[in-house]
Amino acid sequence: MEELKYAVVDIETTGNGIKGNRITEVCVIILENGEITKTFTSLVNPSQSIPLYIESLTGINDEMVSSAPQFSEVAEEIMEITKDCIFVAHNVNFDYNILRAEFAMLDMDFKRKRLCTVRLTKKLIPGLFSYSLGNICTSINIPIYDRHRAQGDCEATVILLKRCLSLDPELEVVTEFLNRKSGAEYLPPHFKNADFEKLPKSTGVYFFRDKDGIPLYIGKAKSIKTRIKSHFQECSNRKYQLMQETYSIDYELTGSEFLALLREAELILKYYPKYNKAQKKVSRPYTLTSYHNQKGIEVFALHKNKIAPVSWMKFYTREEAISFLENLCKDFDLCPKYTGLQSATSACNHYKLEACSGVCKDGISVTEYNSRVAKAVDFIGTYDESCLLMEKGRTKGETSFIYLNKGKYAGYGYIGPSDDFNHPDEFRNFLVQSKTSSYADRIVSRYLNTKKNLSPVKLNSSEELVENDIWFG
Repeated sequence: MEELKYAVVDIETTGNGIKGNRITEVCVIILENGEITKTFTSLVNPSQSIPLYIESLTGINDEMVSSAPQFSEVAEEIMEITKDCIFVAHNVNFDYNILRAEFAMLDMDFKRKRLCTVRLTKKLIPGLFSYSLGNICTSINIPIYDRHRAQGDCEATVILLKRCLSLDPELEVVTEFLNRKSGAEYLPPHFKNADFEKLPKSTGVYFFRDKDGIPLYIGKAKSIKTRIKSHFQECSNRKYQLMQETYSIDYELTGSEFLALLREAELILKYYPKYNKAQKKVSRPYTLTSYHNQKGIEVFALHKNKIAPVSWMKFYTREEAISFLENLCKDFDLCPKYTGLQSATSACNHYKLEACSGVCKDGISVTEYNSRVAKAVDFIGTYDESCLLMEKGRTKGETSFIYLNKGKYAGYGYIGPSDDFNHPDEFRNFLVQSKTSSYADRIVSRYLNTKKNLSPVKLNSSEELVENDIWFG
């Protein structure tokens, strides 16, 4: 097999994660046909102060780099020396992304194929206690001098790479890791490529877990595998740190995107994962209420007061409320002036709603108008009934359901094609009870207010289910 050309790289930095991190020292060693052909090493002036903890770790201080070249002065040489090479480093994504960021600041595009000696060693020398560079070198008797300096660590990485290549003479493992289609180059250093390949392109929630199995991050996705790969490719400091701490990823299929949203919210509140942004308290919702004005017309209004004499339903954004009221006007032939959409002093003239019931112009009687409002109120009342929202299942022939208890999320379940489910109240045999929250309330509210042609399965009904009763979202 044709020998590959490797550029083994190690950098020292100011220690500010991925973004905002600047290089203080760089070493590049070119390995061809098992022999070192070139070496480049230099301190680099980062144009910022080096933190004390970094100075204590590396020994590099502000005085040492004050007269060193800036990265712009060594960029061309690094670009040239690594040309046509496989970029190799221990935990390669760190060194590679820092270098790419430095080149990007100079409007230079730095792209190389990557190979990680952490992942390579895990594959070819399994069972070691730790895969940090220092511990690997101790475990397999590789000398390492001048630890946490670029050249010392780079020379040790060269020996480690040569050791790995001797265990992979046909370069089968190396070729697998260099295959872009596999996505292996993006994977966290502790996560196995085989485990990534097993991830489904299905809808559900997923868990990034640490070495003890504790959830670090919980997310939801229409395609779990695609979404997880996008996490690997993000270069933020937070995502980089998450990748370093991730040892395993598992998932829970839901079939339904709506159920995935609800499960994500529920699981985040259960585990409070380290890398999920805290679910902030949802702001006080807009309450839809109604009252009779001096003419006896029943008028809808929106407000944010805690207590209302009449409370029909809640909205978590004003946009949702306005959209719902506009549809209410259209469906029940109501007047925009008396549904909180327009504060007109005379006849209404809403920019979206051309038709009006005419009550604002005395075109119909108050009694007739209020009867229309009553029908609208009956419709609104269906939102607070206990019901099942039937959704797509995880497999062909399966149906998922979301249980709303008086309009509040209370659980979910799955019904297979062979399950005995002929009456709505039999859902309890399949129910997984769940706790609601302000986030879940908001998700349900938005779903109910924006989903058209929604036909929930009502509970406490004497009617048996037939196929047409079930609505699939």
